[in-house]
This record gives sequence, C-alpha cells and structure tokens, in this order.
Amino acid sequence: MLLKNEPLADKTTIKIGGIAQLFFLPSCLEEVEELLPLLTQDFPLYYLGGGSNTIFGKFKGVVVSSQSLRGFRVLEEDSEGILLEVLAGTLLKELIPLIFEKNLCGIETLLGIPRISVGGAVAMNAGAYGKEISQITEGVYYFDPLKGEFLLERKPRFGYRSSDFPQKGFICKVLLRLKPCPSPIRELVKKLNSRRRKSQPLELPTAGSTFKNPKGNFAGKLLEEVGLKGFCTKKGLCFSRKHANFLVNLSRKATLGDVLKLIDLAKERVLKEYDLRLEEEVKIVSTDG
Repeated sequence: MLLKNEPLADKTTIKIGGIAQLFFLPSCLEEVEELLPLLTQDFPLYYLGGGSNTIFGKFKGVVVSSQSLRGFRVLEEDSEGILLEVLAGTLLKELIPLIFEKNLCGIETLLGIPRISVGGAVAMNAGAYGKEISQITEGVYYFDPLKGEFLLERKPRFGYRSSDFPQKGFICKVLLRLKPCPSPIRELVKKLNSRRRKSQPLELPTAGSTFKNPKGNFAGKLLEEVGLKGFCTKKGLCFSRKHANFLVNLSRKATLGDVLKLIDLAKERVLKEYDLRLEEEVKIVSTDG
C-alpha cells in the first residue's frame, strides 16, 4: 500500500509528527522487492518500525513501514534453545506466548517497551537492564534498494543504541537465538515490567529515552540535577516527573519544534554544569532543516 500525504503523529508512541509525502506499507516481501527500488530513485527514505523511538516533523520523502510484515517461525529447536526467524514488523510482545510456553530467555528486558518491533529493536540495538538485542541476533535479512536484492548479514555491526542498519537497507527478517531460562520466565517478566512501570511514564505519549547515557553516568540523573525533571512547555511537552530522560506529550499538541527546543535546553544545561555533551537516543526525522 502506498499512501500520499500521510499524517505521521499516530505512527509514533509520542504522538508527534507532520506529514509524509509518501507512506509505503508493504504487506509482503514481494511488494518490497517490486516498489522500493523505484521509490529510492526519486525520494529520501526512512525505515519505520513500531514508532517507539521516533519523532517526526514534515518529511518530503518516503516513510517505509514494516508494520504489516508480521509473524515468526521456529527454524531450530533443541535442549540448548530455539532459533527463530521473525518478520521485522512483529512486535516483541507477540513472542510472549512462545517464551512463556517454552520458558525461554533473551528478550525479557525489552518486552515492556511500548510498540517495539523486532526490526526496530535490531536497527537501534535496543537494550535495557544490562542486555541488548544484539546479544541474541544471529542474522538479519534485509533488502538493499540500490542493488535491488535481498541479502543476509550474518554478523551485523552493533554499537550502543546503534547498528549498521538502516544504512544498509530495509530490515525484513531477523534470526533470534533464545535459550532456556534457569528460572521461571513468567515471573521474571512480571518483575521487570513492574519495575519499568514504576520508574517510566509508559502510560503517557512518550518516545522512550531522549538521550543516550554518557559513559559512567545516566542521562536522567543529569537532567534531574540541572532542574529539568517535571519541566514543561506551554504546549504541555514535559520532561517526565517519573524519569527525567523521558519526554511526554501531555497535551498531544506538541510539535517537533517544541521537542527540539527542549532538547537544546537540556544539552545547554548539562554542558554548562558538567561539561558533558548529551547525544540523542531518540530519532529525529524531518526534511525541514
């Protein structure tokens, strides 16, 4: 499906966004192969997963969404665990019945992140509580629009909240290796999700962590120490009272411009107070400059 002038706010968890010139929602990999090379010739592209780490402005290009590419299958299973092939648009929470049934570890620290997809998690090397999805990723199938072909990357390069995707192409499927848990996974997930709900404003429109944690420190702690915890603009965009590193769109009326002003304010205060340069973790996507 190819849509013109598509509103983007509801495609993200923070509910902020302008208009995409084109919005490509492939329902199968054949559509990716057929249309993506043509779109690449004339437009800039942005690959969108579940929208939990993205804030849009106006985008004069094509937003390519993996939302309709859902499902998974077990490729291998033995006493050491299982190897899953998961379509990129599959939400991590869709794997919960399987991991509960077979008591598997690997994604438990990520399950409480709203609307996080497998493809999006791999693209940013999502992590929490000391674990990252790169630790269980054994391969990534992706489509290179310039070459017009599907490729398998067996050893993707990962960094802190980064990977060599999406520069390489559109993530289509991911190979995940899950292993047996030494203790009941259901109880562990329950504890982790309870901890996350107490410390993060997941009941509100938010994009997740705004800044990466500086080495040896925590962005939320720094923002709190410079007086930004609970700080709000007139339009109701705030640094959360629960966790200062989370921007929350209380009014649902904030714009990308409001976000950029708060990001700049935070960077200035932390730089002045601690001589540290904060780096955004959230993806800012706009062609307006």
